[in-house]
Amino acid sequence: MVTVVPRVTMAAVTGLGFAEPPPEAARRRGRWLRIVSGVWAAMLLAAVFWSVRSDPPTVPEQRDIARALAGLRTASGAVVAAAQDERWVLSLGELRLEDCSINPAWDGLVATREVVLYVPEGDAWTALGGIADGLPANYAAGMNASRGATRLSLFADAGEHVGIEAEAHSSDQVLTVRVFTGCRPDVPGLDPADPAAGSMPDLLRSTVAGVTGSGGGAVEAIASRAVVCPDGGTLAAFVADAGPATPDSGPRGVPEGALPVWTDASGWAYRMGSESVVITTDRDRFRVTVTTACRPT
Repeated sequence: MVTVVPRVTMAAVTGLGFAEPPPEAARRRGRWLRIVSGVWAAMLLAAVFWSVRSDPPTVPEQRDIARALAGLRTASGAVVAAAQDERWVLSLGELRLEDCSINPAWDGLVATREVVLYVPEGDAWTALGGIADGLPANYAAGMNASRGATRLSLFADAGEHVGIEAEAHSSDQVLTVRVFTGCRPDVPGLDPADPAAGSMPDLLRSTVAGVTGSGGGAVEAIASRAVVCPDGGTLAAFVADAGPATPDSGPRGVPEGALPVWTDASGWAYRMGSESVVITTDRDRFRVTVTTACRPT
């Protein structure tokens, strides 16, 4: 009987070896995979960063601050026009620019401007409602009342993602209407200057004289701001120093026939014809602000 012994070849020998590369080779391959993956991730992150910083805007929120400022100026003019009423005292605030972050890779600026109304107690609803009614129809302005009509909210969309808002209690006498842009990309050479404010009103000089008791003298505005009104002309506010503030002095220098609509320990406000006068204390000094009506410049 012949026993057949299977032929053993080198292929069979190697076939019984390792199906995977030797351990050292596997480690080298894993190391290279990690290196390649890291490089790819870094390239992808760099591409995203470059795209965020360099690509043109694709959504309204990315429209730059220069374009947003144009919308804010228009909206501010609409607010002051809607707020004109002989029953209220109006004060135009300064334009403010603050740093903000659009996303982790992109910084920007947010612009705001406040229009402050001083009203008799109990008139907050009427004043804010008058502004809502007086704004352009396409702003879709509205008023909300909550907590038994004691909390009031004004809101409006001025377009270009410029908003208008106010929050107040029904008993408040100082109402702040805020116009804002949201965070926008900055641009080189941004010019935030207001339009020309025009000549300083005589009422500023006489008010400072009345507060200081000086009887006259040179008065210079330490600040001015202005907005263009929807129907033309410019509304402007002028600020002047009126000397050291005395504790609990109460209203003084108020012209005969003028009745303050607001007064407390921090100041007082009244109206003289079409012009609004606000006296406040700032770092122990009186500040007089006179805001004009819309007028030719």
